[in-house]
Amino acid sequence: MIRTSMSRAMAEHGHLRRRLLAALAFSLLAAAASAFMASAALGATGKIQGKVIATDTGEPIGFADVALIPADTTQRRIGGLTNADGTFLLEAPAGRYTLQVRALSYGRKTIQGVTIEAGKLLPFSTGLESEAIVQEEVVVEARVRQNTEKSLLAARKKASTVGDAVSSEQVRKSPDKDAAEVLRRVTGLSISEGKYVFVRGLGERYSSTEVDGVRLASPEQNKRVVPLDLLPANLLENIVVQKTYTADRPGEFGGGDVQVRTKEFPGARTWSFSLSQAFDEGTTFRRIRTYRATRADALGFGGDSRAIPGDLLALAADRPLVLSSDPDRGFNISTLASVARSFKNVWSPSLARALPNGSYSATYGDELKLFGRPFGFVQSLSFGRSYNQQHEAERFFSGEGETLYDYDVERSEESVQLGGMTALSYRLTPRHSLHARGMYTHDAEDEVRVYRGPDHNYIDAASGEPVVHRSTRLMYVERSVLSGVLEGRHELPAFLASKLDWKVSQSLANRDQPDRRETIYDRNSYLDGNGQLVWYWGFASTGSREFGTLDDRGLGLEGSWSVPYRLGALGAGKVAVGFSRQNKQRDNFYRRFHFYPNSQSDPLAPPESLFSDRNLDGTRNTGYVEEGTLDIDNYEAEQRVTAGYVSADLSFGRRVRGTFGVRVEHGFQDVRSFDLFDPSRITQRGQLENTDWLPSGNLTVSVTDALNLRLGASRTLSRPDLNELSPSPALEYLAGLRKSGNPDLERATIDNYDIRLEAFPTLSEVLAAGFFFKRLHEPIEQVIQDGSPPILVPRNSAYGRNLGVEIEARAGLGRLWRPLERFAVNSNASFISSRVRLEPTGTGTAEHPLQGQANFLVNAALSYTSGSGRTDVSVLVGVVGKRLDKLGLYTRPDIYEQPSTSLDATVNLTPFQGLRMKLAAKNLLDPQIRSLQDDLEISSYRTGRSYSIGLGYGS
Repeated sequence: MIRTSMSRAMAEHGHLRRRLLAALAFSLLAAAASAFMASAALGATGKIQGKVIATDTGEPIGFADVALIPADTTQRRIGGLTNADGTFLLEAPAGRYTLQVRALSYGRKTIQGVTIEAGKLLPFSTGLESEAIVQEEVVVEARVRQNTEKSLLAARKKASTVGDAVSSEQVRKSPDKDAAEVLRRVTGLSISEGKYVFVRGLGERYSSTEVDGVRLASPEQNKRVVPLDLLPANLLENIVVQKTYTADRPGEFGGGDVQVRTKEFPGARTWSFSLSQAFDEGTTFRRIRTYRATRADALGFGGDSRAIPGDLLALAADRPLVLSSDPDRGFNISTLASVARSFKNVWSPSLARALPNGSYSATYGDELKLFGRPFGFVQSLSFGRSYNQQHEAERFFSGEGETLYDYDVERSEESVQLGGMTALSYRLTPRHSLHARGMYTHDAEDEVRVYRGPDHNYIDAASGEPVVHRSTRLMYVERSVLSGVLEGRHELPAFLASKLDWKVSQSLANRDQPDRRETIYDRNSYLDGNGQLVWYWGFASTGSREFGTLDDRGLGLEGSWSVPYRLGALGAGKVAVGFSRQNKQRDNFYRRFHFYPNSQSDPLAPPESLFSDRNLDGTRNTGYVEEGTLDIDNYEAEQRVTAGYVSADLSFGRRVRGTFGVRVEHGFQDVRSFDLFDPSRITQRGQLENTDWLPSGNLTVSVTDALNLRLGASRTLSRPDLNELSPSPALEYLAGLRKSGNPDLERATIDNYDIRLEAFPTLSEVLAAGFFFKRLHEPIEQVIQDGSPPILVPRNSAYGRNLGVEIEARAGLGRLWRPLERFAVNSNASFISSRVRLEPTGTGTAEHPLQGQANFLVNAALSYTSGSGRTDVSVLVGVVGKRLDKLGLYTRPDIYEQPSTSLDATVNLTPFQGLRMKLAAKNLLDPQIRSLQDDLEISSYRTGRSYSIGLGYGS
């Protein structure tokens, strides 16, 4: 339904904000209540928690017998059965035990020397081999210690697909502050604009992302994916990147599927608190630009204080604010001057000293008995505040290579990020469990941008020189994402021994850009009485103030049913069928205003003087405000994707397994631009509807117990972003080009082929090499369309292909030379080549690489761990190759961002149990990030070095 008034739009936005804040408050209360419940469960015993899987298939072994046999023969044996998903939790008095694991059709395993400590949790997972293979008891002498990195490698070894993963252990060893920075260290992944993930050189449009199983709504105007800089690194448990397609995943899977998981249930009481302070070179303790605002900015909720003035809404909520002597068509100049006075008269920045960057986080969790059954919960909160000042150079050239503009840009940013997540798990019976997760993340960025430089499109009449612009922009943006998911897992032994999984999810996203202000002054000249040039800065024309709000709402329903089977000597397998429905609705509201100064005011005066109350007095020469909103600025959109699939895991003996499936997916997209003041008038519309069959096949050959050969083939697709189906021009200019949509877009399809060889010499080591090839049919790329000025438009290309090689090595250096046994290396490299062939457009190159793709990526980390494990040191290097930034205009070459190298280092210390210290140095090389058009520099900047110290304390 189209909104009938702006007041209703603002009310809906306010309602969404209240829902977001209420959800955060509820999660805090839930955490407090859970902590109170847990306090009653504190005891002197210890716990052991883990999972039992089949070593040949990687499948969990349900209802296996797990027992702790005490070394003290006077104590009783403690045991139980694993749950349907292979997990178990045993609680026992402190002491030394032997752990025994038994299951029908599997060899028994005995682990001696297991030590249970009072008030602590001992993580433990193991695998059982088939009885047909194992004839004797396996005895292991060790004190068990679970390592998160090892567990991810073990899961990767047993996986049926090609993929990579980042554990919380790797995050701890890096200075990365959010999920986007974490992912840039994964094989074949790079990050665009500091927040969008490129998998194997394919942009965010070609990949999918989920957080805790939820396809999140997006707070970005021009993207369907959630920006990963919204997810604080200290909330992450792990990130898995699946690179070969399976039918149970969404069809929009070109480069890969990024699966983010936040904190997991601890199994025993755990709590922690951490804080970090950072020094940003060139920013901290320096004077940076800011402006008068509100105290709510400190927590990132300054949007309300920048809302459209109430006087304006009371007068013209549903009609344009235009100058007219006819009251039915507009308002007189006195009224418009009065409305102008209701805006806060703040246009120019002031200087303030930047404080050190800081971040804070806390986590609490436990697992206890509720009505006699296991109940687990975990709650994490995170808050961060940072400052940054950056100098940039921006240039643009004509088709003949002449300079059109040359700007020096200064950006001062103040950002706030807070987030929280709550997870609950309850096992109704050993065969049935329920899981609920909720996440809220919010950030605010307050930016002052000032650019100054000559614009060769305009010539000063007196001097004959280019006019020099000086623009000042104040922009505040809030982004919020709230998500929740409830899922159930059920074992049905009486019904073909099958399993039923279901999930219901909802997510809400909001982007609020209130009161974006911009003024431009031009440097002009005149000849005085002596014929001498006199230079002055004069107000160019008008001031602008713009207000925008985007609300994105997603709802998902998924279910799957799987049936196991065994084909004699060929082995076990399963068949699964599933259903998925994902709905999304988006409302984009935008309103803009032009401020005209008093015709008698001094154009040399600052804007606060030009738009002061005395110059907005309502007299004949008064300054005033007038509507600037376009009839294509506002739109509504919806997307529905309905899918069903069938998939089969097949075993071809002990050494060969395959996963084959097909997914049918029906997608519908509808974008409707409308006149804000006449909502019944649809000004532009774009629609797309397709049904696609998406087959997939993955084959894993265990050449040896430690060596896997993986093969994969599939067809996937890529739909346009919602805003790309509307021909409405975007509000931003990029390199002198406006952006517009295209209602004639078609979805793209991709044929994917993979081969990878992986060796796992030990539990913590992997050596891998792989090759991939992707053929793109009608890929969507940005092209330059003739116009004045030219417009950047998405268009289906004729053809595309993408191929590459990936290499990875994680190994201890002790195998090369024993004195290096405390050192380990974690490195990967990707070499990628792509070509896209465009239909002739008259501008830009007809054939070029995929936009945003780096031709090579290299990551390397050298780490040292002390013998006590209380100290570890890591040095991390990242190299990003040349990548296509923007297409060239007319006959000009394309613009490429040049290769750059980053160097980071961290030191983690544990002076005593419970206390953790982290020292980090980030971007030590501080490379110049440059974009070149042949040998002409288009842009350049440095991000600066930073140094931080962090302290953490907890169980």
